[in-house]
Amino acid sequence: MERPHAVLSARDRLPRRHFLRTARLNAVGFSALGGACLVAAATGALASRRTGRPPAIGAALGPAVVLTGLVALDRRKWAGTTTGFSFTDDAATTRAVADQLAARGLPVIVEERPPGSPALRYAHRHARQVHAALEDLGIPAPLP
Repeated sequence: MERPHAVLSARDRLPRRHFLRTARLNAVGFSALGGACLVAAATGALASRRTGRPPAIGAALGPAVVLTGLVALDRRKWAGTTTGFSFTDDAATTRAVADQLAARGLPVIVEERPPGSPALRYAHRHARQVHAALEDLGIPAPLP
C-alpha cells in the first residue's frame, strides 16, 4: 500500500543564498580567494608583530579585510545592475506609473520586451524606494 507523502526539504522551500550576488566562484576562483586570504594573513601577522601586537590578531584581520573588500565590490557592482517589474499588460498604465515615480525623483524607465508586455526597469540600488513608492500607489511590490 502506497501512502502519499510530501518531501520536506529546506532546499525545496528556500532559495540558496550566496555571499556574492554577481560573481560565482569556481575552483580557480576559490583558490585565488584562498591565496589572497593567505597572503593577507601573512602580511597582517608580520605587520602586527612589528607593531608589538600578537601576530594572531593581524592574521585574523587580513583575510577579514580581503573578504569584506570583495563583498563590498560585489555589492557595488550588483547595485548598478537593473531589474524589471511588470504588473499589467497595459502600456499606458505602466507609463503613467513610471511618470509618477519619476516625479518622485526615482530613475525608472518603461521597457517593452516582448512587445505587449511593458515593465518598469530600475537599478537595484533604488529598489527599496521604488517598492515603497509602488506600495504608496496601491501596486503590490515584488518580493525581494
